[in-house]
Amino acid sequence: MRVTQQDIARIAKVSQATVSRVLAGDARVEEALKDRVEQAIRDNNYRPDVRARSLRSKKTGLIGLVVKRPQGGLTDDPFFASLASEIMDYLSGRPYHLCMDMVTDDESQEAIYDEMLRTRRVDGLILVESHARDERIHRLQSEGFPFVLIGNPVGDDQLWSVDNDNVLAGEIATQHLIDQGFKRIGMIAGPKGITVSDDRIIGYQRAMRGQQDDHLIWHSNFGIQSAKATAVEALCTEPSPDAVVVLDDFMSMGVVLAARTVGRRVPGNLGLVSFNDTSICQLIEGGISSVSLNMSEIVRSACDRLLAIIDEETDGLTRRALVPCELRVRGSSVRKEGVPR
Repeated sequence: MRVTQQDIARIAKVSQATVSRVLAGDARVEEALKDRVEQAIRDNNYRPDVRARSLRSKKTGLIGLVVKRPQGGLTDDPFFASLASEIMDYLSGRPYHLCMDMVTDDESQEAIYDEMLRTRRVDGLILVESHARDERIHRLQSEGFPFVLIGNPVGDDQLWSVDNDNVLAGEIATQHLIDQGFKRIGMIAGPKGITVSDDRIIGYQRAMRGQQDDHLIWHSNFGIQSAKATAVEALCTEPSPDAVVVLDDFMSMGVVLAARTVGRRVPGNLGLVSFNDTSICQLIEGGISSVSLNMSEIVRSACDRLLAIIDEETDGLTRRALVPCELRVRGSSVRKEGVPR
């Protein structure tokens, strides 16, 4: 026999309204009551009837996430695997599920957002990888559609957003390589106009001020193969960098492959620091030094805000939240004296 919400209320000795608030993630429910309800849910393997709730509330129970990559571009990418996993973990036990789409170009991205806005098939959106002039943001704002940006709102203090200080993160990564004694430090950045990449470039430039005559910045598309091709070009310049800051861990593996192609080694005679601190950092001997962005806290904060916007209960929440980052030092950035280039 199917367990109902009324059954959970009776077992937990609370009102049905309290059960509903717990399922909706209402932070105002007393901790003791919340624990009793959640225990009753677990013990009885209760699953909310999403369709019935949708009909009553005129909500879909879906949160949207759209990722722009070329075909196959998400294969083995640990950042988006971690992001999606963290969102699903957050939504577990709440009356929402993740609806994820991938688009390959600007045209298909515009089409998917048009379709989402027209059909309202999701209740809200989490945006990632914003551009300096992001048409998605303008469109969603004009429609009054709930969304939270994981990234830099670029001066729009009315935007709901959660982020790291990526200028500081870029500066921390670069300063670490300077402190290790590297003399010619470059950066493998992302595509031009992506705010997270632009911010980290500013941080790199800030740290490099007065350190070398020129800023060595190469822009790459996302992914291992694109980063490898860009890094081969960078490492074949004369004089070539003896260390690089790389936009993310996935791209850093492309840099490792490029180093091998041109007779360099990581770790060894090419220093490297990247970002995201994903499991991929453990794939080479000594590990890859990486800036941890505290993804679980970013997702928790973004989802808290998004559900509050959907439920029109945003009192007391700040529009923008900054989550601290931290450099995790491993072998890839430790300079070894006497190692030939």
